[in-house]
Amino acid sequence: MKDPAITTPLEQVSAEQARESGKTNPRSTWAARAFQANQADQTLACHRIWTELPELRVVPKFKVDRSAAVFASGSCFAREVEDALVDLDFKVATHCDALFSQAPLQQDPQLNPGARPRAYLNRYNSMSMLDEFRHLLGTAPEIEEGLLTYSLDRGCAADLHYTQSLRQVDLATTLQRRRMVREHLGPLVRRCKLFVMTLGMAECWFDAAAGRYLNNTPGPRVLAAFGDRLSVHLTRFDQHRQALQALHRLLSTVHGDDFKVVITVSPVPLERSFLAQDVVTTNSYSKSMLRAVAQEFASSHGNVDYFPSYELVNYADPKTAWAWDYRHVTPGLVGHIMSLFRTHYVV
Repeated sequence: MKDPAITTPLEQVSAEQARESGKTNPRSTWAARAFQANQADQTLACHRIWTELPELRVVPKFKVDRSAAVFASGSCFAREVEDALVDLDFKVATHCDALFSQAPLQQDPQLNPGARPRAYLNRYNSMSMLDEFRHLLGTAPEIEEGLLTYSLDRGCAADLHYTQSLRQVDLATTLQRRRMVREHLGPLVRRCKLFVMTLGMAECWFDAAAGRYLNNTPGPRVLAAFGDRLSVHLTRFDQHRQALQALHRLLSTVHGDDFKVVITVSPVPLERSFLAQDVVTTNSYSKSMLRAVAQEFASSHGNVDYFPSYELVNYADPKTAWAWDYRHVTPGLVGHIMSLFRTHYVV
């Protein structure tokens, strides 16, 4: 008896379709077997990667109009995407630096010099991303009431549902910040029809008492006071897949079928690992697993598509792709990626 879990593929084409694709897909081959033939065919993948601006074939499921309001969610790479979408004349709800010019959301430039004010909105794992959409749509009152806040000495509270890009303040002001974000972005989630999601990492901090994943790494004071309930999880494929499916169902309750999701994986590597293995090894697992999750999620829905910004960065010439820290992508490459997005997706 066949096991459906073993014999059900992500995608399937017939033998005839496979033969036809081999003839008609000009981007189907990595390299020729003979050196001379390889050099003669510049369409081969080996010639299109490791360049300053790599070229990949993109076959979009759908097109989007510039009139569609956009909501971006993800790590710092999502903030780069927002800037580029604004340059393409999209209305981007989360490109909301003005919100962070108001107290108590106002950024202290001495705390994070050079950081975008809206870095506060960064989402680093799928489970926290789901929690934030629930919060914005008013279906997670426990977050509004203070879940994942940690009262510390000197009257301060650490908010680990958001990032630590703002100075710590008292609990009442911390909850005021949450409320301001929800009141500003919640209505916009209901109006946006295009959601751009960048998946970030798989090594995540977990609060056993709250039963939730933190969005950010707890600092020394939080660990000293609450370390007995906190731990690091190397999360699984199904955890992220289920979180994204729940997020899709949530958006469906608001928009029905009238919304689109473009999903990718942030190329920005893990800054630091808390596990015993090398950070490079942990990052490799994280990105490869999330890349598979993104493909599975996109294959499950006609209104979700995977865009290969992750590949466009990681198959570019490293000398021109990365800033000095080999973590952040250069503006030139981000511009190239969004130019390809415009070419393939934008009406």
